[in-house]
Amino acid sequence: MYRTGDVVRWHESGGASAESDSAEIVGSGEGAHHTLEYIGRSDFQVKVRGFRIELGEIDAVLMHHPAVGFAATIGHVGPSGETVLVSYVRVSAADATDSDEIRAYAADRLPTHMVPSAVVLLERIPMTPVGKLDRKALPEPEFGSAAAEFHEPTTATERAVVDSFVEVLGLDRVSTTDSFFDLGGSSW
Repeated sequence: MYRTGDVVRWHESGGASAESDSAEIVGSGEGAHHTLEYIGRSDFQVKVRGFRIELGEIDAVLMHHPAVGFAATIGHVGPSGETVLVSYVRVSAADATDSDEIRAYAADRLPTHMVPSAVVLLERIPMTPVGKLDRKALPEPEFGSAAAEFHEPTTATERAVVDSFVEVLGLDRVSTTDSFFDLGGSSW
């Protein structure tokens, strides 16, 4: 069954599709086969670590922060290839709020799986010619140790954990303070 908001299309074919996001439907007329192909979503929901998340809920929480005048959250392919949450916010020019403070604000108010892995502060909001947010023009986020102070492992246990994260996530380096899930790791 496809949920409301899922975008699919029918394909008439002679047999089952090899795609994993397809479902075969056998018609009643002359052995016709139809394949239902999943294309994506018509809304701004994403699936992160098995949870379906409505991105507008995260934006609503961020907009309650007194310094935030704009917030937009997207599902972004993280360093490991998994989908992670990235929030783009614009704060008032007079405010000294940083991305870590905004992320901590979200962490105090949202379930862990809805906390953005990265918060990117914007000076201006990229817009399309018709006045909508230009999601394709948003800057690339920095994750984990690329965005924060790097902490070298100091014990054999820390080295083993960091080496495991580097191998599993396909990264060049990982700080001892980085979160496996924030870097795009999954328990799947």
